[in-house]
Amino acid sequence: MLASPGLPPLESRSGRFLAALGFAGVVALAALVHHAALFQPAPQQDEPVFIEAAERLAAGASPYSQERFNYPPPLAALGALALELSGPGLVLGMVRGANVLAVAAIAVFAAGFAGVSGRRRFALAAVLVAILPVVQYTLWIGNLTPIAAGLALAGWQLGKRRPLLGAAWVGVSLAFKPIALVGALYLSARWLLGRQDGRSRASAAAEALAWVPVTVLCLLPWAGELPALLQRMAEPPLFSSRNLSLRRVFDGFGIEMPAAAITVTVLALALSLARRRPVDEVDRVHTAPVVALLALPVAWAHGFLFVLPLQVAAARRWWERRARRREPSWRTVAERWGVPLALALIQASASAGVEFDAPTSVRSIVVLLPMLSPLALLIYLRLARSPRPAKPGGAAPGPSLDSRP
Repeated sequence: MLASPGLPPLESRSGRFLAALGFAGVVALAALVHHAALFQPAPQQDEPVFIEAAERLAAGASPYSQERFNYPPPLAALGALALELSGPGLVLGMVRGANVLAVAAIAVFAAGFAGVSGRRRFALAAVLVAILPVVQYTLWIGNLTPIAAGLALAGWQLGKRRPLLGAAWVGVSLAFKPIALVGALYLSARWLLGRQDGRSRASAAAEALAWVPVTVLCLLPWAGELPALLQRMAEPPLFSSRNLSLRRVFDGFGIEMPAAAITVTVLALALSLARRRPVDEVDRVHTAPVVALLALPVAWAHGFLFVLPLQVAAARRWWERRARRREPSWRTVAERWGVPLALALIQASASAGVEFDAPTSVRSIVVLLPMLSPLALLIYLRLARSPRPAKPGGAAPGPSLDSRP
């Protein structure tokens, strides 16, 4: 997770100590700012669902007898173990502690895409966890998306150097919450079928396939629960108006679209659009999370933490190109206002679901705006080239062909 651009080398003892100290500072600030959510004694939002599913599993029943439990059985089993050891308080402590660590780790990773390093990187990460509405929403609702997203991002990043270990992290992420599943499938297909930049076919195949047996092994002790899990994943209930998914949008227009059909369509379109492009870092860090989120049949604002690195990278590119937005054209106007609007819509999704007096189709369009914002930022990151620095004594050269953050 801490290998994203801009982090100082961690080979030395002093480097590791400073990195650990900086990360601890980000965690401490997150705990201080969001203490009301993290230290609330009563279960909040999603937490009662986890506790009840764990209680049912501990009593010998299926966790899926809890109608809102849509997660793989290892999560309920871990909760059942915590209940036996110390009761619901330990479950809440584990969920909230792991969440704040994961949020801090994602923020530190994302801050690297701003082009800052050292102390400034940790300072930026601290600002992100302190002020972003989506972070506040995530810690209040008590969902485990940060953990699953953080493990997947770490696995994909680690996979560049250690494919098997990176794939194992992705496999564990999917075994506890499959938010990254379609992103993993997208990258697997890209690594197996696409052109590689400096990677052997064996390395690409290892990273593309190794997460599958890891996920299977994690789920194997609860094989009897897998049919119920698959049924929940295929057609989970929409729950409420806070659901930010394409399935919710179709439902608002009166169209019954199976969840599997949406997932397959999103994956097929993503692969079709990428087929002529070599696999690159934008695929690994930014495209896979966007594909994963758009394919989810049930999604919430906390899912946008998965694309926090994309938000930071797009903001940096927007800032780098500010001097080139002087020429009046629809492109410069769209860039000047479109990127901040997309970032604002993603953060405003924390307030999504507020009902207003309008037809359901209009409300569905409003829901669609924050959902498509990460896709718009991804397209912008691909198309907006980063300006090269000016050469001493000469004119500034043309834009760089490198679209990576």
